[in-house]
Amino acid sequence: MKTIRGLNLGGWLVLEKWMTPELYQNTNAEDEFNLLKAVENPEEMLKKHRDTFITETDFIWIKEHGIDTVRIPVGHWLFKADYPYYSAKNYLDKAFSWAKKHGLKIMLDVHAAKGCQNGFDNGGLSGIMEWHKDKKNIDETIDFIGELCDVYGKEKELSAIQLLNEPHATIDMKIIRDFYLQGYKLIRNKIGNNVAIVFHDAFRIDQWEDFFTKNKFENIYLDTHMYQVFGEISREASIFKLAEFVIEKRMEKIREIKKIVPLIVGEWSVGISFNSLQQAKDEVQKDSYHRLLGNILLLAFEEADGWFFWSYKLSEQAEKTHPGWSFRKMVEQEVLPFKKKGENK
Repeated sequence: MKTIRGLNLGGWLVLEKWMTPELYQNTNAEDEFNLLKAVENPEEMLKKHRDTFITETDFIWIKEHGIDTVRIPVGHWLFKADYPYYSAKNYLDKAFSWAKKHGLKIMLDVHAAKGCQNGFDNGGLSGIMEWHKDKKNIDETIDFIGELCDVYGKEKELSAIQLLNEPHATIDMKIIRDFYLQGYKLIRNKIGNNVAIVFHDAFRIDQWEDFFTKNKFENIYLDTHMYQVFGEISREASIFKLAEFVIEKRMEKIREIKKIVPLIVGEWSVGISFNSLQQAKDEVQKDSYHRLLGNILLLAFEEADGWFFWSYKLSEQAEKTHPGWSFRKMVEQEVLPFKKKGENK
C-alpha cells in the first residue's frame, strides 16, 4: 500500500492564534470563539482570512511538490453556525473543486466538536472541555459526521474522514470508543467502505490493541500525533538526543503499532524547543539542526502508512516565531527534500 504523504491545512477553517497572530492583535482573545466576539467586523475579518490564507494556487504548489493528500480541519460550525461562528461550507466546496482539478485527495478532520473535546484553542474554545460530559454534544458530533457524508460522501476526492481530532487524554476511553463505533457504523451505512475512517489515539497509543482486534473494521487507520516540543523529551535536549529519540522511540513505536493496525502520523513538525535551538552557536547551526531533525523525522514517519505535516503554512508573523512548523517554508529553505516536479534533484 502506497504511503500517504500529506499536509494539514491548519489555521484556515479552524483558527489557532499561534498560527495567525495578526488576526488577534488588539484583542485579549485566545481562540476563535472569543476572537469573533471581540473584533468589530468579525464576518468581514473572517472572510478576508479565508479568501486569502488558502487559495487554488496553494493546491497547485502542494501537488507540484509531491504531496498527494490534504487533511482539512473543520469545526462543528461548518454547515450551521451558532453564534459567534460563521459557516465555512463554501470554502470546503472550493477545496474539493481544487482537489479535483489538480489531482489531490482530501481527508476531512472533525477538529472542533460541540462542547470542545480537548480544551485547546484548536477545538475552537480554549479552557473549556465539555464534549464528553453531555450526550447531546456527542450526538451532535455524530450528526455532523453524517452531514459530512451526505454532502461530500460521493466526492471521488474524499479519501478519509477523521471522526475526532485529539480527544483529551483524561476523557474516559469507553466514551471515546463508543463514539468511534457509532461514527464508524454511520459512515459505513451512509457511504460504504471506499472512504477510510481515521481514529485518533487520544494520546494513548498503547491502549488500542483490543479495540482493533475485537472489531472487524475495514479501511481504517489509527492516527497518532508525534511532536518533540510538548514534553515528550526534555526541552534541554541536544539535537543529537532529539535524533536519537526519533529513531529509538518514534520509529520503533510506529513499527510496533503497525503490526496491530494501519497507522498514520496525522500531525508532526520540525519544531524544536527554544532551549534546544539556543544550543546552536549561529544561524548556520540552527539551519543544520532543522535539516538533521527534519530528515530523520521524515524517514521515521515514512515507516508509517502515511503522514501529514502540521502545517502547510503559517502567517508571516508566525513563521518568525515558530520556525519548523511551515512545510512550505521548510521546503523553500531546502530543509525537507520536496522539490518541485521537473526541478533537478
